Amino acid sequence: MQKRVILSTMNLGTLAVMFLLMTAGCRDQGDPGQGQTAGPTGRELPPDNTGSSLPDGPTANAPSAALDPDLAPIFALISQNQLGRARDRVTDYLQQNPQTGQVQFLLGLTYHREKRYALARPHFAKATELSPQFHPTYHFYGWCLYYLGETEQARTAFQEHLRLAPTEGDSHFALGLLAMENDQLDEAERRFHQAIELQIDNPRRRPDVAKAHARLGDLYIRQERLDAAKAQLETATNLWPQHYAAYYKLHLLLNRLGEPEAAENAYEQYRLWQQQAEQRRGLPGQGR
Repeated sequence: MQKRVILSTMNLGTLAVMFLLMTAGCRDQGDPGQGQTAGPTGRELPPDNTGSSLPDGPTANAPSAALDPDLAPIFALISQNQLGRARDRVTDYLQQNPQTGQVQFLLGLTYHREKRYALARPHFAKATELSPQFHPTYHFYGWCLYYLGETEQARTAFQEHLRLAPTEGDSHFALGLLAMENDQLDEAERRFHQAIELQIDNPRRRPDVAKAHARLGDLYIRQERLDAAKAQLETATNLWPQHYAAYYKLHLLLNRLGEPEAAENAYEQYRLWQQQAEQRRGLPGQGR
């Protein structure tokens, strides 16, 4: 019997490591920020649950993250960032199976990886029509809509994802961002705490937990709860030092709190991790 690929909504940057034929992580975008370029709406693009094992034959109408085993080679190409080859394979498959929702999802995913959200959008939408119980689509579709500035549609997609997969922390995080943008700070705080609680015991989710703590720090700064904000930003940087944007926010906050030495140390950590990220992306470093 062929094994099904189980998708959870993990950051695709870590996908290649977790691509397994029994259970594979497939998570998407975490937090906008981290020095990314601006998208067409002026939003910053993101820098990102291990999938729990499901039976080989889930009930047809049950929510599922199980990928058709015939599509596993295409998914592997996407996980390896071979997006052109994956798109060619998907296009060939679609000629034979035009009404397959998971194929539409994978085609959308190839564009999503390239941040070509306007091209990804119709394929994700079609995938939700053809395979409405395949819940990873709603998560990626939600982020796609978010980056296109379609926030209400994005909210609907994330809510549908949580209806089908209620323990997915990153969709709670996304709803927290949307609430924060609408100044619904109590709802945002609740969502960020849910994101932390649902992911804190998963070592692979440390970056996501850190980003939720950092966003709580942002929220508390807006509320002038500066000591609480400091605690959240320190937790974020301790959990995931690569989150250099959190170090910069901590640097600014510590200056406000009259802690210049600690602020300078936070700035040094910010520059260290930012430069390492720039080197990985092949970008020149920037001076202070």
